[in-house]
Amino acid sequence: MNSSGFLERSAQSRQEVMALLQSRSLMVASGRRLVISLLTGVVGDRCQWFGSATSEGEALELLSERQPHLLFVTHPLRPGSGLELVRRAKSLHPKLRCLLLLEEESPPQVRAALEARCDGICADRGVGFGHLVSATRAVLGGGFYMEPQLRDLLALARRASPDPAGPGLSARELEVLELVVRGYQNPQIAGRLHLSVETVRSHLKSAFQKLGASGRTQAAVKAVCQGLVSWHLDELP
Repeated sequence: MNSSGFLERSAQSRQEVMALLQSRSLMVASGRRLVISLLTGVVGDRCQWFGSATSEGEALELLSERQPHLLFVTHPLRPGSGLELVRRAKSLHPKLRCLLLLEEESPPQVRAALEARCDGICADRGVGFGHLVSATRAVLGGGFYMEPQLRDLLALARRASPDPAGPGLSARELEVLELVVRGYQNPQIAGRLHLSVETVRSHLKSAFQKLGASGRTQAAVKAVCQGLVSWHLDELP
């Protein structure tokens, strides 16, 4: 991680992140103590961090005792896997929101992160350059976030090896899903698209069925992974 860049930019986003995380409990799992120090020093108040861990086993032990609102995870852990930690953490606490910071920026790693049901994915070297605010806003708003560089990386790999035809989502279902990905809740989606909340629910139910998704987060992940939706960082709610 480029710590000098992180520190230079982090002050600019600290106040916004603090507002987003007010009254939320936080935890971080990273094999690098520098990352732990940077995150706990920049994100939230010290009293909001109930624990940190450097290994998968240590993190799971902490999670068995208490559930945070937001878990920051780096991959890999030392020892252990940040991806496996997210999978196991989600099984322990299904409502837990997880933001993953990847060391290796590659299509296989990004796809693995999606399959692990991460709610947000960033490259750890760029966290101090504005992505932390956007990622935190989307993830805590119930949406999904992927750093643009990682999204573009995945899109290039997808174009090189195209997937089969999509699941047949309607244009309106895609519009609704795109807003879900960006963190909008049903009343906000209804207002933006000039629909009733009940109609939004109906479109989501249909989209979930077509995607084989059990809920909003899984549908968002599948939509992003299949290249069905896109979003713009400057228009997040």
